[in-house]
Amino acid sequence: MEELAKLEAERGTVGYLNDGKEVGGKRERVASNEMCTFLILNISSLQLIPVNMIAYRSQYGSVNPAEIIAPAIVATLISTLVAVVYCKGKDMRRRR
Repeated sequence: MEELAKLEAERGTVGYLNDGKEVGGKRERVASNEMCTFLILNISSLQLIPVNMIAYRSQYGSVNPAEIIAPAIVATLISTLVAVVYCKGKDMRRRR
């Protein structure tokens, strides 16, 4: 996030400082589209192999603890796609 903030400062992006509004004597910063996309992708729980779930299933005596891999990858793919579509939709709406 700090690197993205530096990028926004270098770009001189209008709106990065929220039109000059001050909160507590300091200018309030607004997250850029890239920052929001980064945050939403992290929240969408992007993971390739659910190691913790495999360990829990193994610990509690599952016959095939690794059978969770395929459904987990599908769920991760769907949540990530929804996150990307949401970010792109919000970006397009903002640009209008």
